[in-house]
Amino acid sequence: MEAAIAFIQPRLRFGDFEYNVERIYNLFERLSSPDLVVLPELSFTGYLFRDREEVYRLGEKYGEESLKEGLELSDKYSTAVVAGFTELDGGKIYNSAFIAYRGELLGVYRKIHLFKDEKDWFDPGDKPPEVYDIGFRVGIMICFDWIFPEVARTLGLKGADVIAHPSNLVFDYAYTAMLVRGRENSVYTVTANRVGVDDRGFKRLVFKGMSQITSPDMKIIYRAKPYTEEAYEAYVDISRARDKWITDKNHVFGDRRPELYNLDREYLYMED
Repeated sequence: MEAAIAFIQPRLRFGDFEYNVERIYNLFERLSSPDLVVLPELSFTGYLFRDREEVYRLGEKYGEESLKEGLELSDKYSTAVVAGFTELDGGKIYNSAFIAYRGELLGVYRKIHLFKDEKDWFDPGDKPPEVYDIGFRVGIMICFDWIFPEVARTLGLKGADVIAHPSNLVFDYAYTAMLVRGRENSVYTVTANRVGVDDRGFKRLVFKGMSQITSPDMKIIYRAKPYTEEAYEAYVDISRARDKWITDKNHVFGDRRPELYNLDREYLYMED
């Protein structure tokens, strides 16, 4: 089974919803007929918040609008769209990503592992990552989730063929780590990073791009240029993600020994 999986790497401006939507739509026009398109983390608002109150204000103003834009994109281009947004639920604020398919909302993933100042801005995700069927199976993780192999493993065990990875990356580690996440679970991965600068006066972050699509055998199918807007789609053979044999005697999941992975908390290393 062949599928076209894609990323969009836009140049975003903090808090400028209309500009960000325009950039995303313009980049969509560069794609042909993708089955799945992955956008960055917090695609419509930018990333570098001043405090939790600012996150809430932007989420209140643009959270539902972000979801609406994603639904419209998926409907207009008859595709599946995964994109990061700010989700409000009662008094909780989540760094989330939705998956929309041909105008319908399939689900929302709330980022489990918050990075650095995100711990001051957001509440940690409170639901396990899930897999969604769009003709092939898609799981979602967000940015810093890359450092915790349990997330990708959970998605792999739940049957993901492709892991969508909306991101706002400023360091290099994740690009290599996602190759490993793909190999150890035998899945394709799509990391969608952004470019541009969030300069808020008190702090400045430069986002380097280099979005990528990787294969189940730990190859880079395509990696975008740094610091440049780009959209790219690759045609992949989904059956490769469903072949979990590493050798004729080694199976990615069948060779696991969970009965020996003693994860009782008393044995875990934690600094005082």
